[in-house]
Amino acid sequence: MINNKLIALSLITITVIVAATIFSNLRAPQSDKQKASFFPELTKQIESVNYISIKGYNDSINLTRKNDIWGIDEFDGYPALPEKIKSAVLGAADLKINAPKTALPRLYHRLGVEGPEVEDTASLLLTLSDSNQNKIIEVIVGKPRLSSSAKNTSGLYVREPEKEKSYLVDGILDISAIKTDWIKRSLFDIPAEAVKSVSVTHADEDMYVLFKNEKGQEKFELKNMPIGKELASELIINRFGTILQDLQISGAKSKETLNGEKNNIQVKIITFEGIIGNVIALKYNDVAYASFKFSYDEEEVKNNNEEEVKNEDIKTFTANLNSNIENWWFEIPEFKYDIIKTRLNKITRDIQNITPEEIIE
Repeated sequence: MINNKLIALSLITITVIVAATIFSNLRAPQSDKQKASFFPELTKQIESVNYISIKGYNDSINLTRKNDIWGIDEFDGYPALPEKIKSAVLGAADLKINAPKTALPRLYHRLGVEGPEVEDTASLLLTLSDSNQNKIIEVIVGKPRLSSSAKNTSGLYVREPEKEKSYLVDGILDISAIKTDWIKRSLFDIPAEAVKSVSVTHADEDMYVLFKNEKGQEKFELKNMPIGKELASELIINRFGTILQDLQISGAKSKETLNGEKNNIQVKIITFEGIIGNVIALKYNDVAYASFKFSYDEEEVKNNNEEEVKNEDIKTFTANLNSNIENWWFEIPEFKYDIIKTRLNKITRDIQNITPEEIIE
């Protein structure tokens, strides 16, 4: 009798253990290999993606691939960052379904999947299309994973626009509707202390030249200073050396679409190393733009064996400055344009405490 009871208890224990194991396996998270892809069709069509559209509430961007180069439509096809494009497309293809979430529109805002048309939302609508502009995928990208228990697994909430159910997916989708996030904003950086001279010529021929006689000289001088005048404050004058320093752009326009022949300002900047920067600046639709072209003048530096090696380095540096800027107008910061547009009468002032006799002498 006792043996029968022990056998029965053993069978019950085994049954409980098996059931618990099965239940535990059902509750356990699936591995990445077992999880279904959220966009199974995209994996097979990555090479077919030729258009990317991202829409937010306040911003939007459209990107097009031509001759295997991705450009930003709003910037006349100015090149986008290749790694940013790759991350967006491959990131979408790698998304795996973790769990279904709400299908109730009134709860979408909690996950950020309400759609970009909702005021002040952080939702982004991502669309990938082929060369015929047929949609391959379209998805509303919401907030990142809310759970603090999954620190080692990146995830976010998504929803397809035509469907009610939202999902938590594993993966990373680093996208933005802000255009400047898709370009290299730092165009070049020529430090102020390297600048030997700056000449500015306005469309009405108002012009002047600021210069330094030697490297290390702190203050600019004005060529052909008018009688009875002196340079204005050192703070105003020193800004001219910073025109090409840490130049950050906010956009671009093709020279084919923006004609800059009228009402422009021409600036010629020469460094002590012989680099010549020719800048043309203008306003278009109340936005400041500038074009750039660099050259190298060996006569500006000493010519000896040591300098010849240096000259080759500077030639390479100058060539790198010219790469990818030849056919473009760049949107420059307003404070840079304010320096460029300064007229001669703004950089000089009447000499203080001087008699008319001294002016004549």
